[in-house]
Amino acid sequence: MNFINSTLSHTSMEHQRSKCYKFLFVNGLIITVLIGVALGFAFGLGLRHLTPSNEAITWIGLPGEIYMRLLKMTILPLVISTIITGTSSMDVRSNGRIGALSLGYIVITNSLGTLIGIVVFLIIQPGNDVTAFVPEENGTAQTDIKTSDMFADMIRNLFPDNLITACFQKTQTIYSHDTKVLSVNGTNSSTSVVHKTVSTTGGVNILGLILASTLFGITASKLGKRVKAFTEFFETLSIIIIHLLNWVIWVTPIGVASLIATALLKASDISSVFSNAGMYVLAHSIGIFFHQSLTPLAYFITTRKNPLRFLSACLRPWITVFAPPSTAIGIPEMLKTLDSKLHVDTRVSNLLVPLGAAMERMGSCVFIVLSALFLIQLEGISLPGSEILLIGLLTAAGSLAIPAVPSSSVVAVLIVLSSLDIQVHNIGIVFALEWYNDRIRSTSNTMTILVGAVILDRICKSNLSVPTNQQEETLNEPEPEVIVHINKEKDSTKEEKPLLMT
Repeated sequence: MNFINSTLSHTSMEHQRSKCYKFLFVNGLIITVLIGVALGFAFGLGLRHLTPSNEAITWIGLPGEIYMRLLKMTILPLVISTIITGTSSMDVRSNGRIGALSLGYIVITNSLGTLIGIVVFLIIQPGNDVTAFVPEENGTAQTDIKTSDMFADMIRNLFPDNLITACFQKTQTIYSHDTKVLSVNGTNSSTSVVHKTVSTTGGVNILGLILASTLFGITASKLGKRVKAFTEFFETLSIIIIHLLNWVIWVTPIGVASLIATALLKASDISSVFSNAGMYVLAHSIGIFFHQSLTPLAYFITTRKNPLRFLSACLRPWITVFAPPSTAIGIPEMLKTLDSKLHVDTRVSNLLVPLGAAMERMGSCVFIVLSALFLIQLEGISLPGSEILLIGLLTAAGSLAIPAVPSSSVVAVLIVLSSLDIQVHNIGIVFALEWYNDRIRSTSNTMTILVGAVILDRICKSNLSVPTNQQEETLNEPEPEVIVHINKEKDSTKEEKPLLMT
């Protein structure tokens, strides 16, 4: 009897130990990042009393700088490979109206998320207390560019004339001022003449690369097997970059600790630092809450049913993506919820859910545009409305290239700032709060996909009158399939056409 009890207790201990190992394995990154945040605050606050020199602060911030360089290294191949892979795998023509509406819904909702982020920033102004930080020299090339020239440059950058130079250069209007002295009635007066020239400046042309990659991907989707090697190359490249990004993310605890410590050592007023960080989290939370409150309203307007029913049905997918956090993790749960609880046609859900997991980033757009504007405001840079609008356009366009991996939206923030040639030095604050921000924006993306499936199902209901089972039965009939193959073989023996003519 004692032997049996000891065996059972040993088995119970092994089970508890395996559960503990599983918990540490699943949440290891979260735990280590939180440890890095705590160490960053501890070192930053502790070393302030020693008043370290600028050289010492530079060495303390070096690991964080290396971490940022590793993230920026993945930007260019990540954008190109992800967009080409995603667009080449989508055949909008074969999926018809559902595919076109799904893509349009994703673009509209991402743009709406960007608008929400801008409005929340303008109302709350989370980084207006710039006295907390010591201003540094930043990389802005020009801040007095006219609005008309700014949008003209944006249109030029959409259509790059050289894809190689677009990887490190972009078009920008340059102003030169000439002073002329005029003599009128013996009195000399000077006038300034402004000359505009269209030139180039350093930085990745993200907009041009996104458009070019989209065109390459769409063309590849139409050519089918003839470009299999092309699509497989970029698919492999995207897998490599995402795996590399996952490895880089494991360096996050060290980078976060370094960035936070450096930001605290450079801050002139600690209380203002925490005040700005609190207002930033508040602004992001309000934006996400406002967006998620729109989803049951959209469900009610579409179906005229109780929105609480929709919220209760979305609870399991919401919790599923909150823990990892990643929208792709919730694909099985979203498909199950749409099928069994919301009764969405599987032809709609099977197309929108995977596509949405890859490209739907409404909650992420709120975070990206808000974080970019917050960091710019902390640098003491005042932006006119035209540049805020340009940041919004960059966010909406760049959101289509964000992979469904944790903390990938922080890379998108760097993309937007790099496109504007703005170097920020307080991004450690964003990393310190990423464990919370990443989770709430992932749930927001999931809610957008779920309500989108309901909306598209209602719009496409007339085109989905034939049941799925009946379609499958007609597609699986063997006799017409045999006849078609026989006819094709006969036709192919009569005449062989060149590959380019088919």
